[in-house]
Order: sequence, then structure tokens, then C-alpha cells
Amino acid sequence: MAQVTVKPQQQGSGFERAVRRALSIDEIGVIVAMLGICVFLSLTTTTFLTEQNLISVLRQSSYIGIMAVGMVFVISMGDIDLSVGALLMFTSVTMSVLFRDGYHPIVVIVAGLALATFCGFCNGVAAVALRIPMIIVTLGTLSIFRGLGLVITGGSPVSIDREITSGWFFTGLGEKAFGIWMSAWAMFAVALVGWFLFNQTAFGRRVQAIGSNRQAARYSGIRVNRYRIMVMSLMGFIVGIAATFLLAFQRGGNPASGPGQELYVIAATIIGGTALTGGSGSVIGAMIGAIIVWLIQNGLVLLGIEPAWGTVATGSVIIIAVALDYLIKRRD
Repeated sequence: MAQVTVKPQQQGSGFERAVRRALSIDEIGVIVAMLGICVFLSLTTTTFLTEQNLISVLRQSSYIGIMAVGMVFVISMGDIDLSVGALLMFTSVTMSVLFRDGYHPIVVIVAGLALATFCGFCNGVAAVALRIPMIIVTLGTLSIFRGLGLVITGGSPVSIDREITSGWFFTGLGEKAFGIWMSAWAMFAVALVGWFLFNQTAFGRRVQAIGSNRQAARYSGIRVNRYRIMVMSLMGFIVGIAATFLLAFQRGGNPASGPGQELYVIAATIIGGTALTGGSGSVIGAMIGAIIVWLIQNGLVLLGIEPAWGTVATGSVIIIAVALDYLIKRRD
């Protein structure tokens, strides 16, 4: 009698394989969370799914998303930067003063990026030279950067002449392309470059190695102090990019625009899957985390809830995300 060969069913159907592949994506949790919030808001409000609202959420989250890319490197290395919000303000108001004084846009952009990078470099050098935790250093520079921003502006917003803002610089950076604000396109571009640097280069692997075990990384030949300074300089440079697009949209610098932004950046990074204990992270997850943070803020407004509850909600999400991260690690 001929034998009938039965195909093994362990691989399952094409749909099941697709589901397994989707579940294996590192960012699947944060993606599902984002989609869940969108579904909830679309069912409970009438204006959430409007084009204008969605584009606005993307723009508002873009500055946080850009900075969250840099924060992935910082936290994955085992450090944390509390000064990013103050540095964002300091850089943007300094650039606005240079614009107001008649400097060429290229000079202003280069000066802003150089200033932010130098401030990040100083954070790294101070932590390494003084041998104190980065969180303490940046807690101090948070006040320094904020104070310097207030000093150079006198505590008042700095507006830029309309003739300057209509030039080639702001026409591109402060406007829309294909219906989406340029700052959102910048967020996607920075996230793509950040993903490649973090996941596909020796630099990214060494940063994660330092975060996993700093002493072991040092014994393996990695110059830990040099990498800490490099990562903090990179963080500053990325803040400079965010400040450039913020300035382009606002058409000026506002000393009240920075405080509190560090909370959102850290929240986006942690929500996106970067372990607070260091050693691992997700650049794409951090970008999605930034969108989630602003979806929460936007949803509270649309639901008629006091906007101040947004900070409460963000803090609660941070605690939940960190708690889940620890629970998952304990299982492993």
C-alpha cells in the first residue's frame, strides 16, 4: 500500500508565519500601543482623525522625536541627560539673536549646531573629569543653559523680521513638504540615520557594550570615557537640529519654550523600549514613543480634560513602561 505523506504543520499557514514575524519585531509593543490610542481617540472624538489634527500631532512630536534619537544613545550607555530641554531653548534663542543681528542663515545654522554640540561636549567632559554621574552634571547644566538663555534674551521672546523669515532658509525648514511639516521629515531622517548608527556600526555596538557592563567594556579595550564624551556631543548636535527646526517654525526664539521638554524626551525613549539600566535600546521605538507622548497630550485636549493632566499622564506612562521592562527582564 502506498504511504501518504503528511506535511508537517509546525510552520503553520502563511498568515500565521506573518503574525509570528510581526510579533518578533522589537517595536511591536509600542506600535500596538500607538494604534490602540489612535483607535480610542477616533471613537471618542470627532476631530482626531482630521488631516489638520494628525499633521499637527506629527509636528509637535517631531522636536521630541529628534531629541529622543540622541537620548537612546545616552541611556543605552548607562547615562541620562536632563539638560536637553534647556539646551533646546538656549540654542534656539541664541540663533534667533544672531538672525536678528543680521547674520547669514548659513552662519546661524552652523553656529547653532556648533554651540549645541559644544554644550553636549562640556557635559561629557565634566562628568568624566569630575568623576560624577552624568545625571548630576546635566542637572547643573540644565540651570546653566536656562539661565544663559534668559540672560541673552532678557527673559523676553526674540522675534525675527519677516523679511528674513521669507528667505530661502525658512521657506524650506519652517514650511510643509507634501503636506507634512519639514520638522516631521527631519525626525524621520534623523531616526533612520540614528538607527543605522546604533544597530549597524561598531560605534553603536560599543555604546551598548558600555551600557551593559562598563567595567567589562573597559577591560575589552573600549575607551569608555572617550565614548561617553562622544555620545554627549552627539546628543548636543541632535538637540541643535531640533532647535533649528523649532526656530524655523516659530519665526523666533522663546525662552519659555524649553523647560519640561526633557521629561517628554526621556519618556519617549523609555516608552520606545530603551532600557533605563542601559545596554539596549530602540531608535525607531523612541520616535514612536514621542508620537505616543503627543497623542496623549492631544487626546486630553480633544476630550476636554485639563491640559495639566498631560504631565501626570506622561509620568504615569514612564512608571508603567519601566515596571514592564523590569518584569520582562525578571522572566528572562
